[in-house]
Amino acid sequence: MDSIEELIRAFEGTYVGQNMADLVELYSTIEKQTNNFCSNYSIACGSGCGTCCEHFMPDITVSEARLVAAYLLLFKKDTTRIEAVNNAQGNTSGPCPLYDPDSSHHCTVYQARPLICRLFGACASQGKDGRAVFRRCKYNGEQTMPLSLTFDEDVPVMQDYSYALRSLDDGNGKVGYLSEMVSSLVEQLRFLSSMLSLDDTNPDDTPTPLAS
Repeated sequence: MDSIEELIRAFEGTYVGQNMADLVELYSTIEKQTNNFCSNYSIACGSGCGTCCEHFMPDITVSEARLVAAYLLLFKKDTTRIEAVNNAQGNTSGPCPLYDPDSSHHCTVYQARPLICRLFGACASQGKDGRAVFRRCKYNGEQTMPLSLTFDEDVPVMQDYSYALRSLDDGNGKVGYLSEMVSSLVEQLRFLSSMLSLDDTNPDDTPTPLAS
């Protein structure tokens, strides 16, 4: 598989495929809006910075975990990284098991990365007075973004995107640490993809145990 779109098509006609398509569409909308926001207010991470990934274990939804799991299992076919995710269960403070210090984006699932990773340092949040507030990422030692901004106009707000994201999970609302969530979804997707003849990473059909 050569793209996220092809990954989605592989599950076409299933709930999983539709859920992935809806999530990718939401990500696309958010990316356009946050790119405009960052451009308008001169917000950018320092060149090559991946410090947030070193000190953070993202909390993600079921939909996000499913897309990451499918990306690792069927797009990257990266059993080593899947094992790293399994081994990171119980780690709540980072580094993220998907972090690669030698990669240009640092994230090994950059196309499928969760919402919090897309918004970190690139979005405003709702202030106590109802106005949107932006504060510089604490890891931005290069000072490539403003220290603080307060807005009276409408700008992208993290809470609104979070509500839109959770609506994709049919009211389930379950959120958990990336390592636990992705590990559980890998096994579900391994079963589904074998039924659809998609997964050839385990050709002898030997069950792949999760890390304890």
